Amino acid sequence: MPAPEDPPLARNIGSFFGHIIDAIVSDPNAPKRVEVKKTVSEEQRPDGVTLRRTVIDEVLLPPDAPTPPPVNDKHTH
Repeated sequence: MPAPEDPPLARNIGSFFGHIIDAIVSDPNAPKRVEVKKTVSEEQRPDGVTLRRTVIDEVLLPPDAPTPPPVNDKHTH
């Protein structure tokens, strides 16, 4: 299997400017969202249909609150 290629220069430059634009248009006073828990449950049906439910528990912090360290509590059922 060949090694994956690095993204082209144009893609890297576009990504760079995309991050800059996101920083400019984002609201620094908006509440911070911290993902606490993410639960994914999946069921295969006999007819080939897959049912998937994703539940994400988040905490909204006021803008002046320090950001707590992320919790790596991801469950897959």
